[in-house]
Amino acid sequence: MNIRAKSIVASTILWCCLAATRSGAMTADEIIMKVDEVMREADSTMLSKIELTTCKYTVANNRMKCTEKPRVTIIENIRRDYGPDLRDSRAVSIVLEPLRDKGIGMLSYQYEEMNKENDTWLYLPTLGKVKRIISSSDGGGSFFGSEFLVEDMETRKVQDYSYEIIEETKYNGRDVWVIASRLNPDKARKSVYGKILSWVDKERFFTLKEDLYNRNMKRSKQKIMRNIQKIDNVWVAKKISMNNLETRRISNMEFLSVTFNIDVANEMFSQRILTDRSFREKNIEKLRASME
Repeated sequence: MNIRAKSIVASTILWCCLAATRSGAMTADEIIMKVDEVMREADSTMLSKIELTTCKYTVANNRMKCTEKPRVTIIENIRRDYGPDLRDSRAVSIVLEPLRDKGIGMLSYQYEEMNKENDTWLYLPTLGKVKRIISSSDGGGSFFGSEFLVEDMETRKVQDYSYEIIEETKYNGRDVWVIASRLNPDKARKSVYGKILSWVDKERFFTLKEDLYNRNMKRSKQKIMRNIQKIDNVWVAKKISMNNLETRRISNMEFLSVTFNIDVANEMFSQRILTDRSFREKNIEKLRASME
């Protein structure tokens, strides 16, 4: 074989290898679809108990320190998925502690349908009224006084964003993709965010960190997932931090307990679960017993 023939063969082999590599590489859309699939691998029901801690902080010697007594809230959360493909969901969150806030509750209905607005209601026992929250207004407001917004607690609809792989790197020793999610015009009108950067674990297809940018494309928050475990065959971050870089306030959400695959009745997701304490306790106690 002459030099020219060898060169042609080598070039052909190299082209084939590159083509195979490219064809095997995942696109940003495919990665996000897989992340969404992994997130929804949980059975259609969940019961969890959450400790939500919030404080204002300062940074010294690269360490974050609260400058005030942290606000601590204990919340019980119940969720169930609905619809033929289980992509709609309903959830109720009730404050257990502190005593002054006990019984404050939030009920939310999330819809997968493209242009259908989610429904959220807040109940304040001192007023004895249920108030509907408009999630497209200021992100729906704070989630029980924390740096998490109601919008942050909702499952994102994949079709509301366009995606781009920014880089492939390492984060805390894990191989990750850094993916930019940019809001489509309709979603942008309803969100407090303009762009989201996500560090996605290549092996587990689980998001490890997010930088959230405001509408002016300034990085305003950072969300970090820690203590990631597999519970009932579902990847769960037992601790999630939301750092507000503008106000220098941070909230830590820690799952004290979480279980999947429990029998949750439809009536758990009516407004009665917010307003009728005896009805709520009777039904939630049954769920707690199922965890033992």
